[in-house]
Amino acid sequence: MALADAWEVRDLRRFLIGDSVSKIGRAAFMTAAGWTVNLEGGPTWFALFGISYFMAHIPLLTFGGMLVDRIPRRTVALYTDFVQAGFALLFILLLLSGFPLTKVLVLAAFLMGASTAFSIPATQALIPDLVDRDLLASATGLHNAMRTIAWAIGGTLGGIVLYQFGIEATLFLDMVTFLVSAYVLYNMEEVPIIRNGDEESDFRSEMLHALDFTRSQPWLFIGILVFMAFHIGGAMIDIGIPSIALRNDWNELHYALWGAIFPIGASLGALYAGQNPISKRIRGTVFYVTVSFAAWLDLLFVFVPWFGLILLISVIQGFIVGILSVIWNTTIGDSVEQHLRGRVNSIDAIGSFLLIPPSMLLAGKMIGDLGLEVTFMVAVAIMVASSIVGIVVPSFRRFERIGTEQFPITADQS
Repeated sequence: MALADAWEVRDLRRFLIGDSVSKIGRAAFMTAAGWTVNLEGGPTWFALFGISYFMAHIPLLTFGGMLVDRIPRRTVALYTDFVQAGFALLFILLLLSGFPLTKVLVLAAFLMGASTAFSIPATQALIPDLVDRDLLASATGLHNAMRTIAWAIGGTLGGIVLYQFGIEATLFLDMVTFLVSAYVLYNMEEVPIIRNGDEESDFRSEMLHALDFTRSQPWLFIGILVFMAFHIGGAMIDIGIPSIALRNDWNELHYALWGAIFPIGASLGALYAGQNPISKRIRGTVFYVTVSFAAWLDLLFVFVPWFGLILLISVIQGFIVGILSVIWNTTIGDSVEQHLRGRVNSIDAIGSFLLIPPSMLLAGKMIGDLGLEVTFMVAVAIMVASSIVGIVVPSFRRFERIGTEQFPITADQS
């Protein structure tokens, strides 16, 4: 079995376990913090909470991507885990000292966004370093599945811990899980970065080099632009979720379970895609058709009053997204050279996240002024429209490496 073969790779197995543990703590805190901020300050403060995360995250992604193309990814992930554990301890002390709750949580989002700007490129670029190319789809499926299962567990745990013990306890859980992840990473072998001897070494030149590569690949460049537009609608949907829960008289446990069920579906989808890799020939077509269908499902959330049906819709949507994430991450992993992978992952993340902060602010205002229904219809229209581009243009949905004079195809990408 392909998944079993990938799991037998020792350092991959260690990394997946450590990364999953840290995701449990982070999901617990973010779920608890999001609910607390929305409860205390409403949709506008909840939007500010999300915006604060991305205000630090987006600008630093370029530095994070460049760093993980210079320094072994395991080292970057290791020290980032220590930093994030330290941040969690800092916020516990601030809350125990009596600082305003919502302001501390917004600051937490800001600093956590800054630290994950380094951890995300490191972890995304590390997977292809740990396995052979024929196991990459399976390894990616395992990573995405375990990460989303951990997020589901953490989200549920965050609601329970918040209900029983308070927000400080979720921060303590966050701190402990990152220390466990750091211990696991410390015991992994380092994988050196192999760089071209003539590659430019200053920041501007290295990022321009990665941008040149991105523009040379239509599937990658357009995919990033599509993600940019798609996440406008996605961010608007996310801001509306707590308001839907409150409107239906659901509490923080319902909110946590709602947040947890989507990752369960995503983990099943990732496992399916990892066990049954989709060929390059049809990756793009499958990707854009299914992402459009997933967007339409978002519209049901605002019109369905039954919590059980909400959970069923979420798990179906999660299954679809789990497949999509494996398709996209595998294509980047087997189409981008090792020494470029960190920067390309950063460009991909920047494109995805760039318009999320203003979208969150817009959604908070729209929900207050126009209502949830109008906000969700606008959000879904944006997402569906963005996915149509990939469906109708053949070169955009052809998820295959294209050789150019500046970036010829090597044996690894053929």
